[in-house]
Formats: sequence, C-alpha cells, structure tokens
Amino acid sequence: MSKKSAKQRQPVSKNSVQETVSVPAPFGYEEMLTELEAIVADAEIRQAEEDAA
Repeated sequence: MSKKSAKQRQPVSKNSVQETVSVPAPFGYEEMLTELEAIVADAEIRQAEEDAA
C-alpha cells in the first residue's frame, strides 16, 4: 500500500461507534418470565408440529 492511499483512509471515531450501538433495556423479573414463557410456548408448538409430521 502506498503512502498516498494510506492518507485517504479516515479513522473511525469512537463517538460514531457509540451512537450506533444500542443497549437493550434491562429486563425486570416479570419481563424475563414473560419472555421465557413465550419461548417455551413456541418450543411446544414446534415440537407438536414435528411430531405430527
């Protein structure tokens, strides 16, 4: 790589990276329980479909 092409590259600033990263909101007990129940329900439906096939 020549020096000319190396100068054309611009470093990514930390600020732009931090703005694009989204941090999920922390889950409380009830939210976690609701998500887990939904996962289990989906798994039961999938298993029933696989058994029927």
